[in-house]
Amino acid sequence: MTHDKINEAARKRMTQTGEPYAAARRAVIREHRSGPEAAGRWFELKYRRAGLDRVGALLDTVLGGGPGLSGTTVTGHEIQVRVPGFTLDIPLTAVRSADRSGRNLHGTTGVHGGKGKWLVNGAPDGLVDLTISPPCYTGRSLATLFQRAAVTKLTVSLVDADGFIAACTGQLSAAAEQ
Repeated sequence: MTHDKINEAARKRMTQTGEPYAAARRAVIREHRSGPEAAGRWFELKYRRAGLDRVGALLDTVLGGGPGLSGTTVTGHEIQVRVPGFTLDIPLTAVRSADRSGRNLHGTTGVHGGKGKWLVNGAPDGLVDLTISPPCYTGRSLATLFQRAAVTKLTVSLVDADGFIAACTGQLSAAAEQ
């Protein structure tokens, strides 16, 4: 999609939804990348708006994400995780399990990881654990110190954690049947 067509589609979306230009442009690009056949279902990252977490949510917003703009998309063939400074595409065939997490995060939020285990959260609740095999690799970003990092377990906080699990397990069973 050319730059002019992206601008035109973003301005059209702005008039329809009332979104700011930057949000409309990101949505247009996200829809174009995933294609009409794989639009998928969007699950918003959960943010806690108390204490220092307000600063984290504000910083994410400045970096192009934040409440309403960061989260995951479950399509017919993959799970896409998009947060400022962190991207990950997980083929559904690599997801071994998707379950509610009982982890106690001791109040930590943000993107943290190493040795294959990653945490992407804006709140200490609404957590979902994804077990991934074979491992997937992150994009090069500040959160990964500009390295491609392996991911075998991902914990993410979502507003609709149960809906996300249902979408993943529903997609997983559909993928297994094909």
